[in-house]
Amino acid sequence: MERRQLLKTLAAGTALTAVPLKGFAGQAITSSKDSLAVTKQLFDKALSSAPELIGFKGATKPFNKTALTIEGNIPKDIQGCFYRNGAARHERAQQRYNHLFEGDGMIQAFHFEEGNIYHQGQFVQTSKFKKEEQAGKFLYSGPDSQIQGALPVSSPDDINTANTNIISVDGKLWALWEAGSPVALSADTLQTHGVVNLGENSRFGNKLKGLAFSAHPKIDPKGDIWNFGFSPSGHIVLFHLNAKGVTQNVNMIKTNYKGAMLHDFLITHRHILIILPSLVLDRTKSGFFGAINYDANLPMDVLVIDKDTLTLKRQYKVAPGFAFHYGNAWEEPNGTIHFDACLYRDANALHFMKNIMQGDQMAGVAPAKTTLYSLFPDGKYKEEQLEGSADFPRIHPSKVGIRNQYLYSTGSTEVEFWFDSVSRTNMGSGKVDKYVYGKDFVVEEHIPIATDENEDNGYLMGTALHIPTKRTCLNIFHANDMSQGPICRAWLPYHIPLGFHGNFVAKS
Repeated sequence: MERRQLLKTLAAGTALTAVPLKGFAGQAITSSKDSLAVTKQLFDKALSSAPELIGFKGATKPFNKTALTIEGNIPKDIQGCFYRNGAARHERAQQRYNHLFEGDGMIQAFHFEEGNIYHQGQFVQTSKFKKEEQAGKFLYSGPDSQIQGALPVSSPDDINTANTNIISVDGKLWALWEAGSPVALSADTLQTHGVVNLGENSRFGNKLKGLAFSAHPKIDPKGDIWNFGFSPSGHIVLFHLNAKGVTQNVNMIKTNYKGAMLHDFLITHRHILIILPSLVLDRTKSGFFGAINYDANLPMDVLVIDKDTLTLKRQYKVAPGFAFHYGNAWEEPNGTIHFDACLYRDANALHFMKNIMQGDQMAGVAPAKTTLYSLFPDGKYKEEQLEGSADFPRIHPSKVGIRNQYLYSTGSTEVEFWFDSVSRTNMGSGKVDKYVYGKDFVVEEHIPIATDENEDNGYLMGTALHIPTKRTCLNIFHANDMSQGPICRAWLPYHIPLGFHGNFVAKS
């Protein structure tokens, strides 16, 4: 797209809203019962007999800085802070959101300081959160939760929950959501500074305000940030930022994708990969997420986009599927592109996020499986699925966009509810090194901690909820010997809400 036309389109905001704002403009509840009150009643009843649900209860206040109880030894070469983000404020005034993705974001920080680990947790003080906190009730409708007499929404940032991921950019933290701007916070205090103007200090000025900026940016080995923003209209905005968070280039592509849900993407050293899943909208169903269906006859489209120009270069069609998350992509000198996906063959995992808010664990979700793809220059492709369940894939940070030897993921081994294990897969040999926490734990995303560029070195770090004691623990593994279990386990005296994604920021 010509730059002048791009800027004109961005300034007008045409078709770039990432959520259908019309659905949030104070619609009345059509049922005689308050669906959010019913959701709370159902969850509370289920929680009384299913203690494993405690991680989805949410929080009502921040967590002050607290020292953890250490088992084992903290590695001396881990210096910095581990941050996690997730939906945490699910309930107000006897109402409970209908979908897990709707809750207000809370940042969990685990500070490594002088041989100790300290935890603090703080809600992201978005405009929405502050207004509802003051009112003591929900004021805005969510994608699947309609509030009677809800306040009107003029921009996605009016309802920005900043609840999905957290990255470090030029000394600050950016809390990320799917549908609006990043929200900047202090790395030390978690104090919220406000929404980020992605055009600041660049030629784009204020023209990028309020655009969708996905929760899964890719940071390449040089520190550059690549991302996309998706609109249900089918428009996708592509971003290239430098390591300081200053936008270098933006472009928009128009697709025919109408599935509403696009969560993650990939980069190689030359290209951006946007994978359009086999999702369609059923307009007869209520709610934004509730209307998303899986179409087993709809191939996935893989869009290959040039990183220099942010323009579409090639398109592949592969077998139907749906993935929340992708691990990595890389390409050979001859142009063959390889990538992996945590692939589902339906959309039940998305709807499970609604069922769990009512305390229903019997959702019948078939687990995702690591699926390897090769896209060949002649237009053909190859697909291979690995054994075992897998999601929340992570790689060594120095390998983003280039060939990686190992892929880390969480999975389900002994239980079907959430995750109970972590593993490292050798992408060359297929060998899996795995640790199973067991039925007493609910396991969250684990991330590799790099000590140098050698993938065989370093650690794996992640949190887990211990159901019997209702406490959260932080666990540290040797990356090359995970089956031996954590070398350090640090216990909180309480549990924190189960979250989505996080990153470790090394001390400079």
